[in-house]
Parts: sequence; structure tokens; C-alpha cells
Amino acid sequence: MDEQSFDDYWFKESFFSEDPEDKIACYDRILESHSEDPSLWNHDLIALIWGNKGIAYSYLGMHEKALECFDMALQHNKLDVDVWCNKGIVLFSLERYDEAIFCYNKVLDIDVSNESALFNKGIALAHIGKHEEAIACYSKLHKELEIDSKFAVIWYKKGIAYKSLGQLDDATKCFLKVLEIDPEHGGAIESLKRVTRKLKKTV
Repeated sequence: MDEQSFDDYWFKESFFSEDPEDKIACYDRILESHSEDPSLWNHDLIALIWGNKGIAYSYLGMHEKALECFDMALQHNKLDVDVWCNKGIVLFSLERYDEAIFCYNKVLDIDVSNESALFNKGIALAHIGKHEEAIACYSKLHKELEIDSKFAVIWYKKGIAYKSLGQLDDATKCFLKVLEIDPEHGGAIESLKRVTRKLKKTV
């Protein structure tokens, strides 16, 4: 089997496998096949392998291993927005929020309207109490997305941020927007009830 056929075989194996450990084993096979002659490496291809290996480790909850893989991927392709985003998600899971925000900013430097980075950055900012900056991220998303279930989640997160700032009228508007899109959204229903009670007490 020549080198290209070898790579193709293990790529197909990794694609069809549902077990993260099997995927990791397949990626390792490909990486081992190139290890003796770095000149044969295609940087984009190797970045993809390391990135996918990192995702597999993250599914297993092996976050530090996942981060190592993402860092290896970025050595080969510093402009891979998917890798930066996935690294940010893992860092967020580890409660390393500032580092996660750094990763999302890297994505936005490359793709200013990247939906995943804007949304995840907003959530990370909210976790460290930067609610106004979180709201700014969610507001940018309103310009990028159409009305759908994903959009309802953004309005909900924005409402929570306003609620945390004590801006109850703005929070109410956001929760009502959620219910226009998804009338059964439990979080928005409960949040709206709480905000309404607080508003009544201030009257």
C-alpha cells in the first residue's frame, strides 16, 4: 500500500468509527506514517488530523490531551478557526475563561462575524461578570442570524446578561423575543416570571 492509499484508508476508518478511542488510533496511524520524513507532510492535512484528534479527546473528557492536540494543529495552521474555536470550548470546560476568550478573539480576528465565536465569547464573558461585553457579542449575532431556534438561545443569553446587570426592562424584552420564537422555552418562561415579580416590587 503506497503512502497516499495508507492515509486514505485510515481517514475512512476514522470517519466511519463512532468510538473516539478508535478515531484517535486511526489518527495516530497517519501521524506515525509521516513521522520519519517531515518533508512529506502537508501542513493543512496534518493540522486537520491533530484538530480531529483533539475533538476525540474532548469527547472522552481528556481536556488536557485535547489542548495538546489543538496546539499541535495550530503549529501547522494558525488560521484554522475551527481549531481555535474548539480550543476555546475545551478551555471554557476547564473554567479557564480568559484563555477561552483569547481563542474566540483569535477566530474573530480571522472571521469577524463568526457565529460560534461570538456566541461562545458572550457566554465566557458572562461567566466572568462582563455582562455588557457579552451583550455586545449577542447583539452582533442578531445581525448575522435569521429567526430560528438558535436565535432564541441568543436572545435568552442576552436576557440573562441584562438581568444580571439589573436592567430588567431590557431583560423582559429579550425573554419576550425568545417566546415569540419558541413559546415553550422553559428558561425564558421562568426568567420572565422572576423579572416580572421584581418589576412589580419596584413599582
